[in-house]
Amino acid sequence: MFKVVLFSVLLSLSILCWGKEEEKKEEPPPVGNFSVPVVTQISPLISFGQLLVGENAFLSEVSGFYDQTHHGYSNVIEPNAIYGIRDDMSLFFIVPFSLKSKEGSSHSSGTEDILLQYEYGFYHRTKKEYTLLSTVVANVQFPAGSSIKKPPTGTGWFTYFLGTTFSYMSSNWYAFFSSGANFPSAHHGTKFGNAYLYQCGFARYIKQLSPPGCIFDLMIEFDGTYSQKDRLAHVVDRHSGGNAIFVTPSIWLSSKSWLLQSGASFPILQNLNGDQDKIKYSINYAFGVAFQF
Repeated sequence: MFKVVLFSVLLSLSILCWGKEEEKKEEPPPVGNFSVPVVTQISPLISFGQLLVGENAFLSEVSGFYDQTHHGYSNVIEPNAIYGIRDDMSLFFIVPFSLKSKEGSSHSSGTEDILLQYEYGFYHRTKKEYTLLSTVVANVQFPAGSSIKKPPTGTGWFTYFLGTTFSYMSSNWYAFFSSGANFPSAHHGTKFGNAYLYQCGFARYIKQLSPPGCIFDLMIEFDGTYSQKDRLAHVVDRHSGGNAIFVTPSIWLSSKSWLLQSGASFPILQNLNGDQDKIKYSINYAFGVAFQF
C-alpha cells in the first residue's frame, strides 16, 4: 500500500511538471457544474480532500454518519469549517462527536479526535471545456477522544495523515482519484495500525433535476482502506487490521450560498483479520452554508 501512495504522489508530480508549459488561461463558462462558485462546487462525500474553496471563502458545515454493524452501531455528528487562505490553499477543521455508539452490550459517547487539515493545490489547469486539479493533503488528528471507552471514541494519541488527490471537472462530469496514509503515534507500547486509503469516484450533472440557480449531481464513490494490525501493550492484536472496500452512491445539490450531500455506503469487500464486527451499511450526510468576504 505504501507503493500505491508513493505512485500516486509521483503521478501527481509528473502531471505538475507536464503542465509547466506556458498556456493561455481560459475560464469555463458558468454552466452546469461551473454555474456555482468554487466554494459550493461538487466535492466527494466520503473521500478525503478536494476542499479548495477559493480565497477568503468560508464554508460552515454539519456532516455526519450512521454506521450499522452486525453487533452494534455508530452515530457521529461532525461540525466542521473550511477556510480558503488562497485559491490554491485551504484549512479544514472538524470536531466530531459520537452521539451514541454500541459494540455488543457496551455503549459510549463523547468527543472524538479533533482534526486540523491543510490542503494545497500544486497543479491547476483551466480550459473552456474542463479543469484539472491536483492537491496534496496533510492533517493532524488530536487525541480528544478516548481509546479506553468501548467502543473507543479515539486513538488515544496523535495521528498524522498525508495524501494526494487528482480531479477532473467539466460542465457535465466530475471524476477524481486519491490515495493517502494514516500514521497513528505509539503510546506506552500501544499503537493502532497504519491505514492506507485508495479512492476514486465520478459524478454526472443532471440538468433536468437542477432547480434554478442550483446544480444537482448524481455521484458514486469507491473507498478502500487497508489497515495494519494494532499493537496493544507491545502485543499484536490479531483481531485487527484488514482490507475493506465500500461503494457510496450519493446526491449533490448546491446553490451559490449552500450545499447538501447525502448518500449510503455498502461493503463490496470486508476481508478483516480475526473476529471483527463488520459494517452492514452506512448513512452519510453534509449540509453547508457558504460565505465569501
